[in-house]
Amino acid sequence: DVLSKEATKRKINLNISYEINEVSVTHTLKLIHPKLEYQLLLAKKVQLIDALKELQIHERNTNFLIPEYHCILEEADHLQEEYKKQPAHLERLYGMITDLFIDKFKFKGTNVKTKVPLLLEILDSYDQNALISFFDAA
Repeated sequence: DVLSKEATKRKINLNISYEINEVSVTHTLKLIHPKLEYQLLLAKKVQLIDALKELQIHERNTNFLIPEYHCILEEADHLQEEYKKQPAHLERLYGMITDLFIDKFKFKGTNVKTKVPLLLEILDSYDQNALISFFDAA
């Protein structure tokens, strides 16, 4: 886009050809996967902290909680601190994936902006295979 705009400004005729490598899109999604999964899990844990703390206050014995919830309570301060350090990290990852989706199809001459809400739903209930399938099927 930038090259085309600059060429148009300077009245230069450009002939741009490109080849889309479908494997690179899937590879990029796989590279993003660990970071996205970590951030989603961190966000879920942070959302649970207040409810778990309230349970801890009102219940004398919290042995009925599963070990994962005990771990969240024990690490609550650390989890909240880590989440505050990178509040926009998850949003940036969503933005990168959304841009990748739009750009992939822009090169094919297809406008998929109307499918972005569906993409965001898939990201909210994240599953790597579902995301890759969505990219392949759209």
